[in-house]
Amino acid sequence: MSFPTQEAFIYAGTWDETTRKHPAMKWMEHYTKNVVDARRFDEPATSVGHTPDWTLQKSTGEVVEGADKAWAALKEVYAPFSEQVHDPNFLVCWETEKGWDMIGIAYLWYNLQAPGNGKMKGYGGKEWDGVLPGAFKFSYVKGGEDGVQLARTDIFSDPSAALVQMLKRGMLKPEQLMA
Repeated sequence: MSFPTQEAFIYAGTWDETTRKHPAMKWMEHYTKNVVDARRFDEPATSVGHTPDWTLQKSTGEVVEGADKAWAALKEVYAPFSEQVHDPNFLVCWETEKGWDMIGIAYLWYNLQAPGNGKMKGYGGKEWDGVLPGAFKFSYVKGGEDGVQLARTDIFSDPSAALVQMLKRGMLKPEQLMA
C-alpha cells in the first residue's frame, strides 16, 4: 500500500549546532531561552515574535486567540513559577505552505513563587522544586524581523505535581481547583 510522505527534521536531544542549522529551530531556541524562560511576559506579544493572530491552546484545552490575549494567558500559565527552564529532548519539524510545524517533547524544570521543601537536583546542576514532562506543537510562519514568527502554540502537559506542591505551600486552596 502506498501513502504520501514528506521530509521532516527529526532530532533527539537538546539545543545544539544541529538544531541551529534549521531556521525555525534556531528561532525556537532563542524564543524559548530568551523570551519564555527569561519571563519577558510584560513585553508586547508581537515584539517577541508572535503573529498578531497567534493562538494558544493551554493544557486544559482552553484556546485563546489573538496575540495580546494569548500572551497574557501564557503569562498566567507560568505565573506560579519564580523561574523555569525548558529542556527539550525530542522534536519533529516539517515544512508547511506558510512555514513549519513542530512537535516537541521537553522537560520543564521549575521553582515555585513560594519557598518550601522537596528540592531536587536537575537541569544545569541546580536545585529545582520540580520537573514536568510535556509535549508541545508549534506552527511557525515565514516573516517578521527574524524571518520566523510563531502563529500557534499547543501545550500538552499534566501540571498536577506542581499543583500539589502549590497546595502544600499555600499558593492554592483546594476550592480553587473546583472553580
